Amino acid sequence: MAYISIGDRIQDIERLVGALAEISRLYSKEEKRFEVDSQMLLPHVPVSPQVAFYADKVNVPIRDAPGCISGEFVMAYPPGIPILSPGEEITDEIIDYIQYSVEKGCSMQGMEDHTLKTLNVLKM
Repeated sequence: MAYISIGDRIQDIERLVGALAEISRLYSKEEKRFEVDSQMLLPHVPVSPQVAFYADKVNVPIRDAPGCISGEFVMAYPPGIPILSPGEEITDEIIDYIQYSVEKGCSMQGMEDHTLKTLNVLKM
């Protein structure tokens, strides 16, 4: 926390501003733009989330998951909103969005396999 008062000299304030500018220069990162050209992904939920959460599951490679029913959450942080929830049908668009989120630096939460090579899907 930085604060100034009427007792500070102009040189002290200039020194503070200079130090903050130097910190910004040294530690700033390139702004990552998170852009989605498509409309919001509307999920198809053929199985209730409760049933899917407690159902028997298998791990499948992420690229083989389209057409399967998710058995776990996949959330990108930020913003922290689930991309996939238990019971939702996995589509190619969802897989592409997951991989796009990872490429943009989002932290992925909720999955058993944090490498995102596999997803838990319902055993059919």
